[in-house]
Amino acid sequence: MRVRIVVPGKLLLDQEVEKITAPGAEGSFQILPRHVDVVWTLQAGILILTREEEERFFAIHQGVLVKEKSLVQISSYQVVESTSLEELKETVEKNFRNLDEKEKKLSRILDKLEADTLIRLAELE
Repeated sequence: MRVRIVVPGKLLLDQEVEKITAPGAEGSFQILPRHVDVVWTLQAGILILTREEEERFFAIHQGVLVKEKSLVQISSYQVVESTSLEELKETVEKNFRNLDEKEKKLSRILDKLEADTLIRLAELE
């Protein structure tokens, strides 16, 4: 099977694989070359691509998987790749820490904006 992973604005991966393990809404599932054509929604989790007994790991943030004949296309907002689960865990934790800091800053900005809006509304009365 040929698998393509797409993130906003670019093609992240395009290669042949023997097996795909993906995180679905009802739990993980596998796709083999003769699997029926299908569309799945993906949950945040670990995507595993197997080729010649070598595994590649991808942490994905929700997405869509479409299998049509021998082509599997995966689209996700955010994808982090690694060759080991330990390295992937460290990278994902680092990304989430950075994201958490950005969310905190955004929350402070929104709180200030909300307070300023309430003050201005009170001044209008």
